[in-house]
Amino acid sequence: MATIKVLDADVPVKLEWLRSFLAVVDHGGFTKAAKILRMSQPAVSTHINELEKNLGVELFEKIGSRTRISSPGEAIVGEARAILQGVRHLQVMAQESETGIGGVLAIGASTTPGNYVLPRRMAEFERLYPSVQTRLVIGNSARILERLDANEVDLGAVGLNPPADRYVSRPLSDDEIVLFAPLSHPLARRRGEIPIAELAGQRFILRESDSATRRTTEGWFTSRKLNPTVMELGCPETVKRAVAAGLGLGILTKFAISPESGERGFVVLRVPGFPIRRSLYIVHLRGKRLTRTMTAFLDLLKSPR
Repeated sequence: MATIKVLDADVPVKLEWLRSFLAVVDHGGFTKAAKILRMSQPAVSTHINELEKNLGVELFEKIGSRTRISSPGEAIVGEARAILQGVRHLQVMAQESETGIGGVLAIGASTTPGNYVLPRRMAEFERLYPSVQTRLVIGNSARILERLDANEVDLGAVGLNPPADRYVSRPLSDDEIVLFAPLSHPLARRRGEIPIAELAGQRFILRESDSATRRTTEGWFTSRKLNPTVMELGCPETVKRAVAAGLGLGILTKFAISPESGERGFVVLRVPGFPIRRSLYIVHLRGKRLTRTMTAFLDLLKSPR
């Protein structure tokens, strides 16, 4: 149980209450918070009620069917995050005390680095430092930056270079975004470069709008003055299955359709502007105090693969 001093009176506040409070704030309501926390909605409501009772304020207000954070709630969000992060940091420091490197290393990653780059490096890190337990959370690049902002993860791996005033980033890996078709598609049999004009009537199967791959792809469409029909899917595997079924042409990272990933039913198309070369980045909040475990992992990523 943590203790907060309010007007010189010790107010006992359980960490689970703060965790539920932040989940409601971050996910916009009690139902979504309960789902994220894998709890019942009444349990989340009880945590909020207990926190409100101990702090002597209402943290949320009901406006129609929507739940919104109150002014007192807004005032304590930053402190609640700091308390949870501080407890987590305390655990890491205690676990590092014997070997210098240990504890839990939480990494958020967008789909490309999360699926194709990081798992092998994380396994290598755990072999080097058996007292470390790595944890990987995958989402699109926008969601990973949100998790960094909320201190839900220690490091992030994303497909874009985020604003330097808020984040410290360094290159993680090179990548190529490719345009591909199933072997059965007429364009798959073309030997030379395919003119842009021949793509005008094609449907494209793309990632969701918040993904870095999608943003890069839309930049290519704009530069070529294309306004194609698009099917949007949230998962690279679903994109591949839709392309394989003949629903359209796909655009994904080269890692997703390489023979090394088990795919042999696709052809990379030669089109002006493709492949689109980019860097993947490993990122942390500017000003974040890096533990020895985080620093050791960043050092490992700089070493040859």
